[in-house]
Amino acid sequence: MARKSGSAVQPVFHAPLRIDWTDDKLQTLSQEQLLSLLDNLDRQRTIGRIPSDAAETLDRRISALLTGRNGSKRRKQLAGLAIAAVEESQ
Repeated sequence: MARKSGSAVQPVFHAPLRIDWTDDKLQTLSQEQLLSLLDNLDRQRTIGRIPSDAAETLDRRISALLTGRNGSKRRKQLAGLAIAAVEESQ
């Protein structure tokens, strides 16, 4: 069989089987990357891909690396999520 050489190859995303974030890996990330990682962690926890206890542990480890300003931003974000969850349940 002849293969079409003119067709573009589409990238395939393979989800990681587990999150293995060591302290060394976390410390190499910028503040923006840490906030993005926390956002993704929240999404994964919401859809049930990550157990709550593992997510809480990782959340605390990441939050400990945030600067004061970004830590404040994260607390506001968590407060907004909590309010949205309460409104959704009503």
